[in-house]
Amino acid sequence: MTPPVVAVDDVSIALSGRPVVRRVDLRVRSGEFVTLLGANGSGKSTLVRAIVGLLPVASGSVELFGTPRQHFRDWRRVGYVPQRSTAQSGVPATVTEVVTTGRLSRHRFLGWPTRADRVAVGEALEIVRLADRGRDSVAQLSGGQQQRVMIARALVARPELLVLDEPTAGVDQASQTVLAEVFADLVARGTTILLVAHELGPLTPLVDRSVVLRDGRVVFEGEAAQAVLDLGLGEHHLHEGPTPPRVPLTDDAAWGQGRV
Repeated sequence: MTPPVVAVDDVSIALSGRPVVRRVDLRVRSGEFVTLLGANGSGKSTLVRAIVGLLPVASGSVELFGTPRQHFRDWRRVGYVPQRSTAQSGVPATVTEVVTTGRLSRHRFLGWPTRADRVAVGEALEIVRLADRGRDSVAQLSGGQQQRVMIARALVARPELLVLDEPTAGVDQASQTVLAEVFADLVARGTTILLVAHELGPLTPLVDRSVVLRDGRVVFEGEAAQAVLDLGLGEHHLHEGPTPPRVPLTDDAAWGQGRV
């Protein structure tokens, strides 16, 4: 039997001695689109940072593609877009230049982009609907467009698993709709997606399963539409919504340590 792409077993995480994630189990299987929902401080961003190797776990275990995270080395298989990431930096750069940096994991030494790099960059920009903006400065783009640039940067290495931390936060409704189209394309291509969000909005029909965290614990796991309808996780202001009730869990209820 093929192992899950992500397997989290009885994981607890503490930050500065304070428990943030408490005994969480999570499975993400190949080709699934799974969302982590919850209020600010619920532990969802902390959990995904531990999954991609940016934080240690206090107890429990994390596996990627069947390999314990501490032994996992093939980080090209994982694309990660952190929370509130931006395509802007102190140095002027074009969209193509920013996206091209995502190919660095495929090169032992820095050098001029190869033809394969250029093809991969073009494909990634096509996926995020920015193929016509490659020569533009990222400073000229809207916040939603810059978020799509960072997604393209993660996609350019052609990962099998894409982990995104609140990619729709702070972007307008039109940008959220475009992002939904982007994720629909990725799902059709077989990409496995684990996405952190406050709200689902236009993403709801695409999601296979939603997991809701409260105070670092899983309090719901099931269909996204059920999370929206039954738990009061509406399309807006999830962080201000009512406390979700505890329900039974289902049975299926770079980025490595020291990497940039």
